[in-house]
Amino acid sequence: MSLHSIGYNQSYVLPANTDAVPDSFMSNKNAKPIPSSLQTVNIPSLSGNQSAGGTSVIQIPLGNSAGYMCNPYITFNLALVNAGGAVATSQFSFKGGAGAATACINSIQSYVNSVQIDNLQNADMIYDQLLCHSTSNDWLTHDGTILLGATPGSAYPTAVATSFTANFCVPLIGLLGSQQAFPLFLCNGVMQIQLNWNQIVRIYGSVVADPVWTSATFSNVQLVYDRISPEQAFVDSVRNNMMQGNKFVYSYSNFQNTTFAGAASTTFNFGLNVSSLRGIIASQVLTADLTGAGIGALGYSVPVGLSSFQVTLDGRNINSNTLRYAFTLAAAGQATPVYQQSIVFAELQRAIGRVFDAGISDVSTATTYNTQNFAVGVSAQRVNEGNMAFSGSPVSIASVQITEAGANPQNYSWFMTFMADYQLLIDASGSVEIVR
Repeated sequence: MSLHSIGYNQSYVLPANTDAVPDSFMSNKNAKPIPSSLQTVNIPSLSGNQSAGGTSVIQIPLGNSAGYMCNPYITFNLALVNAGGAVATSQFSFKGGAGAATACINSIQSYVNSVQIDNLQNADMIYDQLLCHSTSNDWLTHDGTILLGATPGSAYPTAVATSFTANFCVPLIGLLGSQQAFPLFLCNGVMQIQLNWNQIVRIYGSVVADPVWTSATFSNVQLVYDRISPEQAFVDSVRNNMMQGNKFVYSYSNFQNTTFAGAASTTFNFGLNVSSLRGIIASQVLTADLTGAGIGALGYSVPVGLSSFQVTLDGRNINSNTLRYAFTLAAAGQATPVYQQSIVFAELQRAIGRVFDAGISDVSTATTYNTQNFAVGVSAQRVNEGNMAFSGSPVSIASVQITEAGANPQNYSWFMTFMADYQLLIDASGSVEIVR
């Protein structure tokens, strides 16, 4: 408002009072991509075959001819050996609510030269949380069964005898999980991805009493991606722009996971130091399931009588509503627990930006959410618009206070994932730095 307008009654013009031509009435204005070529690239691991607990290292060359990396994923063969002898009806199940082959991965680290970009600890738990609650049930129970061997709540479909081998394809999260193509040609040196495989007892549990699977071999580990090579004129124009001090900005989601033992009352403080925390997701697994390989040790997440889950960012509480699994109105003469799973589930979905999104259905049902797919979440997202960066909440210290009224919460382990927006900046020399 200008000074001369003080005292005047200005009318606000509604946008709906004007006319515009709908795009469907107009000539197509979509431009074609710049000249470029496509090649699908397979880069094998440098480490050869690995047993449970081993490490596979993949190195991607960088430099002017490397182009853009698009649609990357990891593929590997898994061979299992049955210790119980030849049993024609032997079956197994990957641990976790999704029952997916991502349970084989203990952690993932990524590097650009000497700079560590990702350090995804407890990667199997992060994948399970995302597959169960950030993908569609239809995708997980159809496409996921082929790509990941996913079998939510059931056994792997193939009956085997003394050995079993299958191939799986796993999507990457973190640096290479962005929808933005990564400009390999702007960096120098090598990019390295390090996959640390789980110990065999953490990979799966048998769904029959006999046999128990005792050994695993990971072979033919590869990174597969599309290499898009634009014409040299475009590469030169990008480099010339960077020579003027304009760094290339690559945005991605960072996932930090930590684990701690359950208790009747727990306060956990985590030094995040990020500018954009999008949300927190936490699941709770029976600790014995993490080391058991027999029947029943399936690694499902359950609520264990959660009665309070409060999140504080730098001393400021961000969820005043009480997230609780069940409580009893004894004072009102009602001894039957009142379940509040709908509130917990709604806040979980809000934490991953899909509350009341009818286009995506969760893998959970009213029964399985409390028995195998449980997770609790709190959103720290300030706005939910795709054209804005760093739209989460800035935080130095995140504090989580948990109260549990269930029996023996100390027998369970919490796995808490912090989701934050990061940016990778690439300068004209090919060096990188991370903006948190």
